[in-house]
Amino acid sequence: MSEEQAAKKNTGLIAGIIGGVVAVIAIIVVVIVAVSGGTSIEGKWSIAGAKEGDKEVSMEVLKSIGMGEYTIEFKGDGKGVMKYGEEEKEFTYDKDKKTMTADGDTIEYKIDGKQLILDSDGFTMIYEK
Repeated sequence: MSEEQAAKKNTGLIAGIIGGVVAVIAIIVVVIVAVSGGTSIEGKWSIAGAKEGDKEVSMEVLKSIGMGEYTIEFKGDGKGVMKYGEEEKEFTYDKDKKTMTADGDTIEYKIDGKQLILDSDGFTMIYEK
């Protein structure tokens, strides 16, 4: 084998190794995102359901009491807007503490898969993007 052939073989081997490493890193990133839920808090969330204690509250019931159009929008600047019907309320949020604050009241939130869950005094509201 000539030096030129050996150099081409080594270059191909190095490129293959680099390609393999990049593929492994990509797989690791996908797994980390999947395990962590991968859903960013930023964006618009719409009500998808609710619970009172252990009892499910259907969307039909939520719509009948005027809650069917509730949305929450988290903006990237730590601020957001809750909309319900014609009303809007601004809030702030802390991604590290996973809290939202409006009118001096603070509530914790959690993201479970593609759901945003707010729980206050035994009433849970579930939102989805």
